[in-house]
Amino acid sequence: MLDILIRDATIIDGTGGPPRTGDVGIEGDRIACVGEAGEGAWREIDAAGLTVAPGFIDIHTHSDFSLLIDGRARSAVYQGVTTQINGNCGISAFPVGAEGAYLGPFESARLRRAVVPDWKSAAGYFAVLERQGMAINSGFLTGHGAVRQAVMGQSAEAPSQGQMDAMKGLVALQMEAGALGLSTGLTYVPGSYASTEEIIELAAVTAPYGGIYVTHMRNYTASIMEALEEAIRIGREAGVPVHASHITPCPPATGSAGKLLERIDRAQTEGWDVTAETEFYATGSTSLKSLLPPWALAGGNGAMVERLAQQALRKRMWREILEKGSELGGSTKTVLMQQGLWDKLWLGNCAVNTGLTGKTFAEIGRLRKTDPFDAICDILIEEEGAVSFYGEDKTEEDIDRLVQGAHCGVGSDGLALANGGPLAEEREHPRCYGGMAYLIRTLVRERKVRPLEGVVQKMTQFPARRMGFTDRGLLEEGMQADLVVFDPERISDRATINDPCVYSEGVLWSFVNGVAVLDSGRPTGERPGRVLRN
Repeated sequence: MLDILIRDATIIDGTGGPPRTGDVGIEGDRIACVGEAGEGAWREIDAAGLTVAPGFIDIHTHSDFSLLIDGRARSAVYQGVTTQINGNCGISAFPVGAEGAYLGPFESARLRRAVVPDWKSAAGYFAVLERQGMAINSGFLTGHGAVRQAVMGQSAEAPSQGQMDAMKGLVALQMEAGALGLSTGLTYVPGSYASTEEIIELAAVTAPYGGIYVTHMRNYTASIMEALEEAIRIGREAGVPVHASHITPCPPATGSAGKLLERIDRAQTEGWDVTAETEFYATGSTSLKSLLPPWALAGGNGAMVERLAQQALRKRMWREILEKGSELGGSTKTVLMQQGLWDKLWLGNCAVNTGLTGKTFAEIGRLRKTDPFDAICDILIEEEGAVSFYGEDKTEEDIDRLVQGAHCGVGSDGLALANGGPLAEEREHPRCYGGMAYLIRTLVRERKVRPLEGVVQKMTQFPARRMGFTDRGLLEEGMQADLVVFDPERISDRATINDPCVYSEGVLWSFVNGVAVLDSGRPTGERPGRVLRN
């Protein structure tokens, strides 16, 4: 007898093939049957009018620390996400050096207080996660930013041979513990200080372990094609597959999605294993300090605050922003400041200026009776650098085009949160709570970019294959029982910039390794998630 039988559902199996009606049975932590059940079950779910699919896999997330603080992962569970890939953009919870954990652009005053690592490497971190339990599965990349900080701090210098050897040793240690590969964040300090050759050497360390190179590229604006070429070169010379993160082009490269896909397709025909993913919100979010020239961040937040307090240096920063925009090497959204589009920049997660969260910097400048750039600098000082922002610099047209690409997936760029408990005050981007539900609402129901089965394939089979998970991502007999039951007409996000901590709706059941984490639309509190090692 089966443990669970989902009856009369519309089955979307993850392959992109047409839906069909049938049953899905679960026994233990595996899918026991798909199609027509030949036996009964201890529990049956009437899914007539509902859709059953493989559990959604979010290929690009940043829950490394939030899962540690609150393993319930409620914002992900309500979206139907059963697996996340963390450690992206050079930001990972391991390795940990003398300067502590590398939080990168996700640094906030609350996270800084909450995260006190008692581990040094991936093995210790994984043990902590498994001991406390998680509602969802997670695989982890090793962040280049964490590796570099552990060995070199926030130094802008090139590594010595001894430092290079130490970094390579750290990468190997994380891979031995089960990390999936190496990620970089080449617009974030200290990743922005690294040469191409440094990254090639480090990525090559992952090759014997079957690792992958995943990159937040060096540029997403005017030089986006050159940045993609750098990523391809790194993979080719290091001997590893390449995955370009959130590849959506930003001004003045808006409209170049087709060219990016053509280059990736050409790399595939040339024999190089290159893929990408697009985020699906036109508005993104990152650390406010990434709007400054990289030299202003050297030495850490304390040194940055000292520079911001000097009017001469502040004027130099602004002069460089006007001259180069996002070609400075920081956030792509620097171009919005360069063009004076202050109404497309909003204050995000912070501790001191919470009353201004969600307001544009045009509004904040008026409220403070100061220039918007000075308002940014002043807030960075007041928040000691631990503050985020939102910026609208992408188009739905580029997002829609990228979703059509054979070698391009989708990722939220969010993190698992909960609007009650220790993470309740984290007012991050609405993608954290909306994510996959937003994707289905906008791309399937509203803009009709792809049919539901095509979008589900991008959220299931595509990321599972890319990350080497041979037993997840499809509804097939023998696969791990990660699956989601939802109403395709009702699944929707409710989080907004002004009210970002609102759960999505429309997912009725979600199973992780055969255990329900969402039952009749309500979280069960179970934590059956696993660390997915290479």
